[in-house]
Amino acid sequence: MITMQEFLMFFGAGALGSLVKDIVQDGKLQLPFCNDGYVVLGFIGGLVIGGFVGYAVDHSLLSAAMAGYVGTSALTSLLPSFAKPKTTEKKPLETETKVKQ
Repeated sequence: MITMQEFLMFFGAGALGSLVKDIVQDGKLQLPFCNDGYVVLGFIGGLVIGGFVGYAVDHSLLSAAMAGYVGTSALTSLLPSFAKPKTTEKKPLETETKVKQ
């Protein structure tokens, strides 16, 4: 049986690994913001995912931190639903772009 202290310890190690990854990768932290009615979690989403991945590994603090470091990247590449949706732009038809003389 895992105690609450152990859960928080492994979750925290994974979250710390995710935080380090965000700082190393981007050189900064992205704060949460709203965009077109959607909430973008920024680094907080990485903390949550890294924490749960850190808890799910073999219950070693070093493994939990490393899993948090790579967990967000691995989940993003495995599950395309986490990736940003591609926006499609409407291109004008050729007849619309020609200027009548």
